[in-house]
Amino acid sequence: MSSPSQSYLARRPLIGDPPETGFVIALCLVYLLTGLFGRDPWKGDDALNIGVALGFAREGGWLIPQLAGQLWLDSPPLFHWLASLTGQAAEWVGISFADGARLASAFFLALWLLGSAGAARELYGAPAARIAPLIGIASIGAVTHLHDAQSSTTLLAALGLGMWSLALIARRPLQGALVLIVALAISGLGTGLWLTAVLLLTAATMPLLPVWRTVATSALRMSALPLAMAVGTLLAASWLIALQLERPELAARVWADDLQRLLPDADLLAGGAGSWVKVLAWYAWPALPVAGWALWQRREQWRSPVLTLPLIVLVLLFLQLAGEGAARNQRALPLLAPLVVLGSAGLPRLRRGAANALDWFGVMTFSLLSLIIWLGWIAMTTGWPERLARTFARLEPGFEMSISLPALIPAIVISAAWIWLLWRSPRTPTRGAVSWGCGMVLIWFLVSSLWLPWIDYGRSYRDVARMIGEHLPAQHGCVAFTGLQDSQRAAFYYFLDLKPLNIAGRSGQQCDLLLAYHGRGGKPPSLDGSWTLKWEGRRPGDRHERFLLYARH
Repeated sequence: MSSPSQSYLARRPLIGDPPETGFVIALCLVYLLTGLFGRDPWKGDDALNIGVALGFAREGGWLIPQLAGQLWLDSPPLFHWLASLTGQAAEWVGISFADGARLASAFFLALWLLGSAGAARELYGAPAARIAPLIGIASIGAVTHLHDAQSSTTLLAALGLGMWSLALIARRPLQGALVLIVALAISGLGTGLWLTAVLLLTAATMPLLPVWRTVATSALRMSALPLAMAVGTLLAASWLIALQLERPELAARVWADDLQRLLPDADLLAGGAGSWVKVLAWYAWPALPVAGWALWQRREQWRSPVLTLPLIVLVLLFLQLAGEGAARNQRALPLLAPLVVLGSAGLPRLRRGAANALDWFGVMTFSLLSLIIWLGWIAMTTGWPERLARTFARLEPGFEMSISLPALIPAIVISAAWIWLLWRSPRTPTRGAVSWGCGMVLIWFLVSSLWLPWIDYGRSYRDVARMIGEHLPAQHGCVAFTGLQDSQRAAFYYFLDLKPLNIAGRSGQQCDLLLAYHGRGGKPPSLDGSWTLKWEGRRPGDRHERFLLYARH
């Protein structure tokens, strides 16, 4: 006869309702660390941010960011400071600088998920704290951006921690004040003072709510918020203050950019709002529909932080983004922060039919995608199905896939875990969050293990850099450039330690070598007869890009 404890264990579901904290933490860790390692800097923001971080490591001078030897002021340097430190630490233990630099993204994303869970717990209760991170990692549009070396992760961290602090500070003023100071510091040092202003505007509205005046009655509670706002703002502005003391003309540029981003253009706002709504319809799935349901369910609580706090953040961010013009996928990242917190309140309250539909849609979508990923890997390794194999070969000419057991075995294990999860987990109101969170981890893990060599081959500039290096004279002087994108300059800096000078500048005009680039519809540069083409090339999978190396004779 079984004991009561054995009977309880037999009846205990694999995942509870809501899921256990340990399960959520483990799933988030797998999500955060998957896809960070074993690849080159990829074309786009990954190479760009790694290049800026590498500049701090190679060139020194931690106040002013540089990209391949040139000034770079597109964002404050907090992310790149940390990425430089983690990249250098990784090199000490035999890991590439690029792989180590991406750990900075994982760190700031962990702060975002922590802040989202904390805000959900304060606003909606303990069960919501375990739902919010699952909704966050399930977001369809963000997965690739979040696993690059991405400075925008500081934005998410600041928003997540900021909402947590403002939900907490009236009840626990000291803890809430400390979290708010950290959030404001990250916002200013990592994203810009325009984001600090968004958090300050949100914080200023909290004491206007009736529930705040009921809870925050003591002198300590009433003073914690303004003191935290003052200290956090000072920390947020510390880099700009230091820059003002060292290079006032650069500080003026940064300040002007912050003001421009904070004050939306009315004409752009009117034209851009619709495009942002269309992007969010798929980008923020499933956070958007469950957040909308939460707004409807709690519409009578509009004077409470339960609704007001995430809604104010959402509206302010939407106005700022739409005021910059038409939607772009990566720029939509900040809108996920308030939607995830709101969604943690809406998902557990879904009606049974809607909850089952969300769960079924997630299970079917991710199961089908996992089969496609496995079929694509089989096609690349065996040549069958032939049509699919030819498609992969056409997309990345010259690539040959080999079987790697360190990648194959974990892929098999996680696929089996997905099947086991579907079989063992009970149908509960929150199973949709589990299905979507686990499904996104499954897909990203399979792509990052089975398809990683193929993707890395297509998105890395390693081979292009090698060919350029072979055609550079052993003792060459400066190299000028024209048409190169920032991420390309970053990649060549990473692989070749090449710091080209703009041909439009006085220094660039003195160089005897010129590296040019043009893409779709572009043309080679118009040069006088003193230049001779030494080499022309491109990445195998990109038919439109052209790199050209000229020498002056």
